[in-house]
Amino acid sequence: MSLRQWLPPPQKMSDAIQLRAPGFANTTMRQSLGMVVLLGLLAGFLPFLFNWGQATAAGSALPLARLAAVGAMLNASLLERGAMNQAPIQFVSGLFGLAQLGELFQTIAGLEQPFPGWFTAFLSALGEWINWPLRWLSLWIVYGALVMVCNKALGAANRLQPFFAATGFAAAPLLLSGLAPIPCLGRVGSVAGVIWAVIVYARANEEVTGLPRSRSLIAVFLPVFFVLLFSLLVTVLSVLSALLLVVRV
Repeated sequence: MSLRQWLPPPQKMSDAIQLRAPGFANTTMRQSLGMVVLLGLLAGFLPFLFNWGQATAAGSALPLARLAAVGAMLNASLLERGAMNQAPIQFVSGLFGLAQLGELFQTIAGLEQPFPGWFTAFLSALGEWINWPLRWLSLWIVYGALVMVCNKALGAANRLQPFFAATGFAAAPLLLSGLAPIPCLGRVGSVAGVIWAVIVYARANEEVTGLPRSRSLIAVFLPVFFVLLFSLLVTVLSVLSALLLVVRV
């Protein structure tokens, strides 16, 4: 089985990110799947090195190293507020719980590990790296299914394989999200990559469905609206449930 069966030609990727119509045609879903996995691994490589270094410095697994970092940040923030001596007594007493929480995080991170610290750090950072393409694949498939439903409701007659084959090229601009560990540049690159990816996705949807641009954009953004609305409803219901429990108690 050749590599061409799992990856589109570089010229097609170049055409797609430049929003040229030929870039979205004559590509298989298998090629797009391979491209999403490969780009996810490439984007996650620099964060993998950063996470490995962070966890190795803490001598623990990555989640515990992050807990230690949060604990140190909480303690530093409390010390700074105490030095300024501008907070009311009630506020300082309320922050006492945060101080204990910060110490708890650092204590947990300092617990003995069954393996050497560097090895535990490597395995946890490796697991985080492998999650990059898995997250991209999940987003590509689940979000794509929602967009296909919207396309169908708006009158498109697109098929599954051409749709996913074309929209997979939206993963290419997300390579910029791999710059996240770099201060300032990482944030700018991540935001630019997401915006660029949305534009490529909308262009791919327009090409593969034949819908007018306005309808294609509605189909692409409508799932986001529904997800936000659902999240808001869940949050409101959770708050109301908590309030009811407090009132009953």
